[in-house]
Amino acid sequence: MAHEVEQRGDVLLVTLHGGIGEIEAPQLERELRSFIERGSVKLVLDLADVSFVTSSALVALMVADKPAKQRQGYVRIVRPQPLVRQVLETTRLATRFGLYLSVEAAIAAP
Repeated sequence: MAHEVEQRGDVLLVTLHGGIGEIEAPQLERELRSFIERGSVKLVLDLADVSFVTSSALVALMVADKPAKQRQGYVRIVRPQPLVRQVLETTRLATRFGLYLSVEAAIAAP
């Protein structure tokens, strides 16, 4: 799973590429947890270039969200592709994470 990481103030922007399936999800979970353990508890995930997610990917996001929130942080999702958006909305995870049209909107949200 290809990705880039960029620090924007106290927010860590993680731009993901490709699909997040059964193989990629454990790596995603490890990396998100590592960011949180190192103190980056405000995570914005740009999914504009993610073509699909599996249930394992959704679990990885939820596993990261809990410790982030425990430390007054969050996991927010930006620009999901239509199929990914549909999965997040169907599972009601869109409400948990929030779906944003831009990185700036996700960072500025209360």
